Amino acid sequence: MSVELKVFGGACFPKDKALKKTPDLKPLVIAIKSTTKAIAEAVIFGKLAGEHPEHLDDYFKVKIWEHREELPCPEFDVFTPDFFDTIAVWNENAGEPALKPETDGNTQQDNENIQVELKAVARLDQASRAACLALFGPVTEITAAQYGQVIDLINDDAGGCIRELAEALAKESRSLALAPERQEQMLEWVRENAKESAQWPDIKKLIARWIDAPADKRPQAASTSTSTSIKRTDTGSTLGGGNKTDRSPDMVHNLATLRIETAIGILSMYEEIDIYAIPNKFMTPAKAMAEAEQDTRFTAWWKQLRGTPGILDYSRAAIIALIKSAPEDIWLNPIKLREYINRELVESNHASPDQKTIDIACSPKTRHATKSSENDSPVQNKDDLPAVCPGRSAQLDKELGDAFSQKQQIDEQAGRALAAGRGEFVPGISDPADPKWVAEGVEPALNEREIAIKALVEAVLDGKTSFIDEKEAQQLITGTGQNSSHLSLMITMDIFALENGGEPEIIDDYDVQYLAWSALEEWSDNPETRLDNLTRILNEYRQVVVNKPEAVIIPPAATPELPVHALTYHQQLTIAALQGLCANPAHATSFDDIPDMAVQLAAGVIRLQEVQCER
Repeated sequence: MSVELKVFGGACFPKDKALKKTPDLKPLVIAIKSTTKAIAEAVIFGKLAGEHPEHLDDYFKVKIWEHREELPCPEFDVFTPDFFDTIAVWNENAGEPALKPETDGNTQQDNENIQVELKAVARLDQASRAACLALFGPVTEITAAQYGQVIDLINDDAGGCIRELAEALAKESRSLALAPERQEQMLEWVRENAKESAQWPDIKKLIARWIDAPADKRPQAASTSTSTSIKRTDTGSTLGGGNKTDRSPDMVHNLATLRIETAIGILSMYEEIDIYAIPNKFMTPAKAMAEAEQDTRFTAWWKQLRGTPGILDYSRAAIIALIKSAPEDIWLNPIKLREYINRELVESNHASPDQKTIDIACSPKTRHATKSSENDSPVQNKDDLPAVCPGRSAQLDKELGDAFSQKQQIDEQAGRALAAGRGEFVPGISDPADPKWVAEGVEPALNEREIAIKALVEAVLDGKTSFIDEKEAQQLITGTGQNSSHLSLMITMDIFALENGGEPEIIDDYDVQYLAWSALEEWSDNPETRLDNLTRILNEYRQVVVNKPEAVIIPPAATPELPVHALTYHQQLTIAALQGLCANPAHATSFDDIPDMAVQLAAGVIRLQEVQCER
């Protein structure tokens, strides 16, 4: 009885630490005939031990594949060291070789593009994310070369301190859900307190001890360095870090925090902000922008800043001021953006940036009109303008002043006419003898609805609502420059006009008081502006607070209301993770870490589902 022999290929890849000692080591590839893959693996290992006994420990476990016609085949029974240099490339996903692409004029450019392609750490499996954390710290992206180091570390059977640390991090999955700053602090403390010969169970106990401690009582490493390894750009230049900047001394500044500061600079471009006490209105969307990486402005800025040598040394003020000072739409041109950063990012004192830089970072950027009419005449250079005598200059200034004052008077007259048309008493336009005005106070005779609205408005002005107290109400009234009685009448008329406008609105008592308070906050003497503000405020308010429809009961059996899925699937997973973590006694001392852990858990579920769908 004959036994059918199959062709199997085997590849022995050198370990990373072996290449440091012997850079000339090459992957060894061989083909043999065998009945099973296990027998082929044993035969190849025996050949390796017989032909290269001095390097037996320098290679990973043999990778075996069954040969097919479309696959490149190495020589039989002979180790080929140049197989992956001349014939094939290794397909990590399939676990087998593939034909080397044909070379052409664009090969070098294509290889450069492949080398700089970044891989998102969050999309890797748990073991790979733990290896990334052990090797490179809390980074969000790694290069193809770094991913190769991760694979080498996972496949390394010889052990070592980094291998044991990666194994401990993978076993204690809570460490992977911590915020980047907490991960930095944890790694520093663990490396400082773990013995060089410690195995992963001992390291895992240290990690669990650090996580289980209350956030304000967690032990800190004696060293103040932000990382045990030097952070570098894709080109090999150091990113800096570890020096004193204008940030909080307790803050660990790294690429993760730089990403958020980049997003803050973009989001606060046209708004005022305190860069040393960033409010949640900027911090929350900035974190979302940095995590999603969908905004083209952010990705353009981040790619250039990430590749800037020493970028972690610069102050927060310098980074945000750099973004706010940039010309409009420069981020659309990577070359010009690179030149702008190289030219403008200059700072002598990172810990105490100059006041001009701080003012630029905190102040809103001036908006410039980008559209121009076809009939607009070209603007002359200031240096080319003809000289004007002082007398002519004064005459021109007077003419300009008269023109602007006339326009202002026209706007005021239009506002007064609009107020009169809406039913307000306007001196000089309204007739005091009209029966609808009350003689002594020249106050309009209100209908039943207007009286109800005015009572609610006066409650707001008296500080008798949940929106505002009496002291705050008086401050807002003083800021308007109007007396209370006149103010209540104008706000009443504004709300009544909004309720009975071209598109009638249903406004309840709560809405009336909310609109009255908002009118005080954004007061304007122009009736048209006030009405526009109230319309906008009501629309924004109703986008947040939606009135629930009254339940309709149809006897004898009521139809159950269908659930309204206002949340995305990702948000629902995050809420479920939060509830589970809060209910788990094991996390009783980790309240500060629970939000980040919940986000990581939700992302892990989605990532697992995507992998299963691809299969």
